[in-house]
Amino acid sequence: MPHTNDVMTKKSDRLRFYAICGIVAPIFFWFMVVIESLLRPGYSQYYNFVSDLGVGHLSILQNINFVVFGILTIGLAIGLKNGLPSPKTRTLKAGIWFVILFAIGVLLAGVFPETYLWAIPHNIVSATAFVAIIAAQLFIWQGLKDKDRTMWGRYATYSLISGLLSLILVILLKVAMLYGFYPGLSQRAFLIVSWIWIGVTGIKLYTSTQK
Repeated sequence: MPHTNDVMTKKSDRLRFYAICGIVAPIFFWFMVVIESLLRPGYSQYYNFVSDLGVGHLSILQNINFVVFGILTIGLAIGLKNGLPSPKTRTLKAGIWFVILFAIGVLLAGVFPETYLWAIPHNIVSATAFVAIIAAQLFIWQGLKDKDRTMWGRYATYSLISGLLSLILVILLKVAMLYGFYPGLSQRAFLIVSWIWIGVTGIKLYTSTQK
């Protein structure tokens, strides 16, 4: 039995590590965005997008920030693959893959800044990431809604609410971009809701290892 206990301990340690990746990812990301914004003369939180920090003065900081966030979020997805309740339905598996797709999209946004090829690759990977994170929340909600209500029920409901709110906010972002009505602020509203979901998911995964 000691051997079995050692295996379980190592599994829990790995899950906690991946969970911490998810907790740290949004905190580090927004900390960097705030610092970079303060260092950028004339940068507007209301009209400039976060990606605008990836070009010009100290652009390397934001591009690294995208890459680090993507890597940490992939770590969270690995934790979800092993930490979400089994058996995993196709819907739940799809949700995890959408988290990975989201993470890769954000990572590539740092590899392809807005100045590369007229921002075409950047816009494609960013749009893919936006759609993927909405899908991830809704698919994970669908996959968890019939699971253990005491452990995952509230989180499943939260994922549904966050996913629907993210969907509404991304539509409002599109409207803001079309009409020039505080597009930077609209983008931040969408990003904050989605990024908070990443952090909350990390916390939920971490607390699940304490059971």
